[in-house]
Amino acid sequence: MTDNNLINVMLDKCDIYYGDALISKESIIKRYIKFFDNVFVGEKHSVSFALHTGSICFDIISVVAVTLGCLSYNFGTNDDIISGLQIGDMVMYENKRYRWKGLEDGNGIKYMVLGQDAKGKNGESIRKISFKRYKHLVKPYYGTSSLTDGRGVRKPKTNREEFLSHIFDIPIADVPSLINVAVVIVSGRGDFSEICKHLSIVYGENKRIRLLDIVPAAYYTGQEEIQFGPNPTKATPVLKIAGKMSVARNLVLDKYGNKVVGLLVNGVHYLTKNSSEIDDLLRRKSLHFVHIALLLNVDASDRILDMYEEANIFACTKSCLSKSIGGIKCVNRFTVELEKQIDNIVNNTVTLITVSGGWTWDEYRRIKNALVLIRQSNWISEQKNEFILCAYGLLNLLNTSVFSMCQIENAITDLKIGTTVLSPKERIDKLWDIAEKAGTMEELCIAVVNDIEEKYYEFMKQSPKALAIKEYLAEHSDRKIVIVVPKAYYTEMMVMTGILNDNDDVVCVTANRFDSIHDYESILVVGDISGKKFDSLQCHSAKNIDILLYECENKSLSYRKKKKDKSEKRLDSRIRGIKYEEDLEDVYIETANEEEKNILQNFSDLEEYIEKINVLDIGKFVESGIVSNSNSPISEVKHVGVFATGERIFFSKYYTAVVFDYKAGSVTEKAVDKLLPGDFLVFTRRDDYTKNIVDFVYEKLLETGKLSGKVIAASEKTEYWKDVLRRYKMRGNYTYSDIAKKMRKIGSSLQEATIRSWLVEDSHIVGPRDVETMGYIAEVTQDVKILNDINGYFEACRIVRRERRTILELIGKAINNKLSGHIPQEGSVLEVVYNNVDNLSETLELENVIELSESVNVSIKLVNKLITEAEVLM
Repeated sequence: MTDNNLINVMLDKCDIYYGDALISKESIIKRYIKFFDNVFVGEKHSVSFALHTGSICFDIISVVAVTLGCLSYNFGTNDDIISGLQIGDMVMYENKRYRWKGLEDGNGIKYMVLGQDAKGKNGESIRKISFKRYKHLVKPYYGTSSLTDGRGVRKPKTNREEFLSHIFDIPIADVPSLINVAVVIVSGRGDFSEICKHLSIVYGENKRIRLLDIVPAAYYTGQEEIQFGPNPTKATPVLKIAGKMSVARNLVLDKYGNKVVGLLVNGVHYLTKNSSEIDDLLRRKSLHFVHIALLLNVDASDRILDMYEEANIFACTKSCLSKSIGGIKCVNRFTVELEKQIDNIVNNTVTLITVSGGWTWDEYRRIKNALVLIRQSNWISEQKNEFILCAYGLLNLLNTSVFSMCQIENAITDLKIGTTVLSPKERIDKLWDIAEKAGTMEELCIAVVNDIEEKYYEFMKQSPKALAIKEYLAEHSDRKIVIVVPKAYYTEMMVMTGILNDNDDVVCVTANRFDSIHDYESILVVGDISGKKFDSLQCHSAKNIDILLYECENKSLSYRKKKKDKSEKRLDSRIRGIKYEEDLEDVYIETANEEEKNILQNFSDLEEYIEKINVLDIGKFVESGIVSNSNSPISEVKHVGVFATGERIFFSKYYTAVVFDYKAGSVTEKAVDKLLPGDFLVFTRRDDYTKNIVDFVYEKLLETGKLSGKVIAASEKTEYWKDVLRRYKMRGNYTYSDIAKKMRKIGSSLQEATIRSWLVEDSHIVGPRDVETMGYIAEVTQDVKILNDINGYFEACRIVRRERRTILELIGKAINNKLSGHIPQEGSVLEVVYNNVDNLSETLELENVIELSESVNVSIKLVNKLITEAEVLM
């Protein structure tokens, strides 16, 4: 099939759905599909970029396009596959395993001869089938099973051959049973899993096929391969998913298995990080295509324009999207969101509202320059970083506060806001203490503290931005508004000070918890702030974005705004194929503002430095001798959390965090990789305890007899099946992989990672989610109790899971009671929960969650609990 034909098929013969939502009929999506003409350019190596609105529609189309594009490069035919088989090889036919016996001619017809091993008194059975008619249905089997009776092979019938015949316009018999090419996709495991689950293609007479019915796919961690969906023939995955560029690079360079013909990088930020790995892959001529799709942003677009002159670019700029306005073709929540994003980009207005007060640019520059010099100095002391962090935090507070310093001090003293919030006055006093011991840096440190303290007292009775925000809300009382703030406690402060009331049309969120799905008429930002989910200059969630700025903030944001506008002009020129001509405004940015540009770059470097020192120095920790080379038990750590109080937490790989939602008054459990800055974590403070609080409360309820006999019996069963499997592993000296293989031999599809997640000490998994898996456990371990009561053990897991959900609800009530001063009824289950929450728990706000580049083995005494740097390095 030619490349143009492939694109025409996607446009004319297929409808792409996400769940029940048809997404491929929208004008901008059709243009994006058509853009793939530039991606698949025959034998020529192509590099392309898509800078889009952030809609999931673009990710879905990218996956469909590269999957079909990859298949168009398939080099093998069914004749090649059959000719490559050796006598005795295991093959699959009609979902059963056979041994290949070769080809045989009879009556002018070529037959494929398949055999099944003898059963009982019966000899080997032989089957002959037409080569010409059925060659596409015989597939090599790469699994570990040696049985040829088809037992354990469970594959629902798919219309794969019919679909590929329709797409590539070839006879069904010529559809390859085995694909010998692959495409590597850089994407989060969860993100790709959701696409697999909901993506389908409708073709022909309203026939539907899912992605994993077309090709096998797997996720690669660097150590293991985790299969998506069924793969009964154990064929090499055609879609190879990696969460990291380093893993993707290894997959591209791997000489074994399917030849990798393409790379898709979906929705990630590597372009802004000067990644040498992605640069290397973009230049690799062995790849037929490299396509990178990500949210439109200035840093990425500038890097593309500067470094990849030959690349094809699709960009959702204002001028590009203005051609796509014309109403929604198929109304559903995804197309409505996409249309809203287009409308917001085309009609976007960012207004910088200057507020009198605050530091002037010269004053602010003086303070920040001092911090830059302190950072670059030879001052060797832990207090150096402490000073920079504390001073920078106070700078941000005084720039963005919409409440007076008196109000926040009183709120902290009266315990009206969370205990995670530190007193500004105490922080200033701490800076004075450090400054007086700073040696050669003393003069600079004193100058910084003096300027901060002066502004603190100036804002003691009134914050200029508090007045400005009241005026703004009064003038825009008819709009739905979201106020973006840097910290969660700002919401509480605005309620207490009367800025916010019960108006449902005005909500308040932090930059890191901004949700673009919600529809707002205006976004009000309280300063020059941004987060992982929000950038005031590149937000597509509202037409009107208004930013309250002091003079010192206005300078840097105005520069960034001009830079963004210039970047968009350059993009438009590149897309239209005309030379970009700088206008006077652009020349001003590059020349007259050169000194300012350098200053702002220094400030940006300072912010990056501050982000890095927020993470515990893992190198020092490893050198301290209490990790993998120590005698104490260890746990694998991949994420480090930093709290607003400055304390840290090492999260073990399989830890489940308990998170309290202050607004909803409810508690949920989250995997570590789902945690976000601004989440409030609930956990025990006991030094010898590393389980989460749900486990702790559950054990207390068992000990005090507050749970029913039915729940107690179920709890014993959920512990028993794990103990049986652990003992089986230990007796046989098996690895997790060995156990997974044994289960797969009898029909399970479980992977090593699942077995490990069940049995590691800090696992919170109660039990399997289906009764068949409990049966596999019973069959592998041959434990009599489980074998005789498989349904009972499975039901016990359901009972315990339900009880844990109840405890989560009770913990939410207990925290609410604790905050409101209400004491639960004596002797009640809630009282037990309340007492444990009150006496043993802490609720702290996450400042940041950092994923480490590599996992680290940490002493189990230090994981999943609050720690300080002093604790780790003592």
